[in-house]
Amino acid sequence: MQHIMLDAYNTQNNELLNDLKYTYDSMVKICKKLNLKQVMPPVLVPYYYGQVIEDDGISAYVLLKGGHFTIHSFPQRSCYFVDIFSQEYVSDENFARALNMYFPYDITQGKINTVDRRLDVENQLITKNIIDSDNDFGPHYLMETTEPVDLNIDKIYHILDELPSKINMDLIMRPFVLTDKIKNYEFVSGIAIIAQSHVAIHYNVKEKQAYIDIFSCSFLKGDNFASELERTLGVKLKSNLISRGSKHKSQISLREDIFDLYKKWEENISE
Repeated sequence: MQHIMLDAYNTQNNELLNDLKYTYDSMVKICKKLNLKQVMPPVLVPYYYGQVIEDDGISAYVLLKGGHFTIHSFPQRSCYFVDIFSQEYVSDENFARALNMYFPYDITQGKINTVDRRLDVENQLITKNIIDSDNDFGPHYLMETTEPVDLNIDKIYHILDELPSKINMDLIMRPFVLTDKIKNYEFVSGIAIIAQSHVAIHYNVKEKQAYIDIFSCSFLKGDNFASELERTLGVKLKSNLISRGSKHKSQISLREDIFDLYKKWEENISE
């Protein structure tokens, strides 16, 4: 059960990071090249009216068998973040080659972490995980339940739907949850897109174990992730933190009026 995380900077063609069709096609081709087991086609979420102009871009995801493939692009910052959480082995070399083929970046400015989610994450990081909360993009929490837990499609959906507001995250698309097969399924997977990052849960039905990813754009918002989830699930979690986006700091430009307009939909679901 492998999780590869790439922070890619100094991208060579930022127009590609803003192209919905190109991103869709590229994700399908990358899945084929890496033999990833898709259980759905890509879903793309344009994010063009947040408070910070430099954070405009695309969030895209594909749910895999017991995992996910996500891309979060920042064309104005010349960077993107990729996660592949797969039940099958994917080599770092093939992963980097595939991403660089479709979304070229300066490999000297990129950072890749690869971990086996079945083992102790803390001792596996291949790059030194120095956290600079003032300059990095944000935290990525890798969590696993430590005892059996009973989950299903409905429970996972409601956890993903309710968690962002509880921990002050900016939800930009409500959750998507599905099984890896129509019948006799092995996994239930769900994902919610928050402001240029994501929250994902993958539940192994037979083992009754959940693997949870919370990739946030703010370190301050991450302080109570684990405690809130433990209360919701009723079990203890094993949690490890990886800092993402070590080259992300830049001048920011706010646009509060248009941000408020495009977030009006939230008022309808809170009534």
